[in-house]
Amino acid sequence: MRQKPQCKGNELGFRSELNYNLSRRFLGDGYSVLLSYETRNLQQRDNLATIGWRYRSKARSQDGSYLWETLLGYGLGSQGSGWIAQLQTTIIPGLLLRGRYDGVSLTSNEANYSLELVASLNVQEGVTPGDRQSDRFRDRGGILIQPFFDRNNNRILDSGEDIYTENPELLLILNNQPIQSFRPQVQGDRIGLRLPPGTYRLDFDPSGFPLDWQTVDEAYGVEVVAGSYTLVQVPLVLSYTLSGVVTDAEGNPVAGARVEAIRVDGEQRRFSVTNGAGVYYLEQLPQGTFTLQINQEPAQPETITLDEDSEPFQELNLRSP
Repeated sequence: MRQKPQCKGNELGFRSELNYNLSRRFLGDGYSVLLSYETRNLQQRDNLATIGWRYRSKARSQDGSYLWETLLGYGLGSQGSGWIAQLQTTIIPGLLLRGRYDGVSLTSNEANYSLELVASLNVQEGVTPGDRQSDRFRDRGGILIQPFFDRNNNRILDSGEDIYTENPELLLILNNQPIQSFRPQVQGDRIGLRLPPGTYRLDFDPSGFPLDWQTVDEAYGVEVVAGSYTLVQVPLVLSYTLSGVVTDAEGNPVAGARVEAIRVDGEQRRFSVTNGAGVYYLEQLPQGTFTLQINQEPAQPETITLDEDSEPFQELNLRSP
């Protein structure tokens, strides 16, 4: 049983994904049983367990892809239950036709259908006359990483949103190792890593964040398949800092007070402890409306809203109840 990397948590909130695979327990040549479990956070408010059966044909195309692959499973989770099916075939070497049906997902109980063409060759890096497909694509894959400035906070790379590829050695960590050890190929709109097939954990170091920006999630679990590159788009959202002095009813600074900013949806929070002068410092707050508390009691003011028009750094003095 192999565990897929879990996104780590922080004081504000977290998102994680766990995968447990029994795909190596073969029922016969080309057949396998799969068992997976997914969750978006450690409280497991959204979760999905899936058991399924997969068949891969003996025949392969020239680039090493399976000529036929099918998956049939059943999912049961917090959003409901339903069948999951996928059929995939290689049309020509390097081009797959994939149809998929999801009767339930991690975040929805609505059925979803998809039919897509998937490039399984390394077309992202380009193919040169000296390439040999059987050697280049059969046992290698990779990850293409696109950190982008998500200015409208919709987690989608929209037209006009810039991609950030500066200082990847400070921003990215793969399997708890510096990204430089994997020899990244940095281009204008992507950071490429050539890797053997497998499951990898991709972390983001705050020291590499652009000024006043941060990632939505601190880590991803990424699966690399031989013959293709997995695209990982990483939204960067605006980051805000609050600082000020906490005073009591007489106007005296309060030392050692716990100051918390809790988003109204309850999923994210930050806290700080005041110093001897009563100064607190709350960093890396995302957009949203926050409730402010001092020692678990409402502060004055009690709420603050951070949006695209707010200054990245704000001074806000608080009065203790």
